[in-house]
Amino acid sequence: MQIAICDDEKVFLQSLEEKIYSVISSLDCDVIPFSSADQLLEADKKFDIIFLDIEMEGTDGMTAARMIRRTDPDTPIVFLTSHTELAPDGYEVNAFRFLKKPVDDDKLKQTLEDLKLMKADQRGVLIKSGGEDILIAPAEVYYIESDNNNVRLHTAAGTLTTRMKLKEMIESINSVSNCLFQIHRCCAVNLSHVARIRDKEAVLDNGSVTGISRSYLGEFKKALYDHVRRTAR
Repeated sequence: MQIAICDDEKVFLQSLEEKIYSVISSLDCDVIPFSSADQLLEADKKFDIIFLDIEMEGTDGMTAARMIRRTDPDTPIVFLTSHTELAPDGYEVNAFRFLKKPVDDDKLKQTLEDLKLMKADQRGVLIKSGGEDILIAPAEVYYIESDNNNVRLHTAAGTLTTRMKLKEMIESINSVSNCLFQIHRCCAVNLSHVARIRDKEAVLDNGSVTGISRSYLGEFKKALYDHVRRTAR
């Protein structure tokens, strides 16, 4: 994992580098420090995540983020700031998170764990459907339902049917990204796509509505709460 940190306060920069290595010591990663936004921009390198101070001498962090987004719309950017009132500006550049200085160890660790979850969602699961092997990213799946020994996957690209048991499909997708939760004997939903719970129904962000069995309702609410808390930005 390639991690960039950019801050013009050398003591803070060194401290953040040490903190990142301490909280992800089990991962293979390189933390690359930059003492100015210009240095970061000149590096012209693809990173897995960028920690970027908003207020710096010369080119400030928000300006640097806008320049990065011209050619790189996807790399997660975490803004570092002492002034939380600047946070709304970050939506313009799709900020992944804001961390208040000095950075709290637990919040830093949570940010990196959430990054791993996001990266996992971008990995694929191979599905056999209609005589083809199709690679599906877990994030593309809204919900799945079983019909005897067949499973229908309702995805952003349409509905796929494959011969497999519901439990096996849940385990297959959750081995890549722990996002599916069973809410009925024959249905599981992607927690990332649940917009709200209405009575005994789960309303998804694509407009789909699925029923929730009474026996699953309590655990489902807890799982959804934990998921939102873990991935909230």
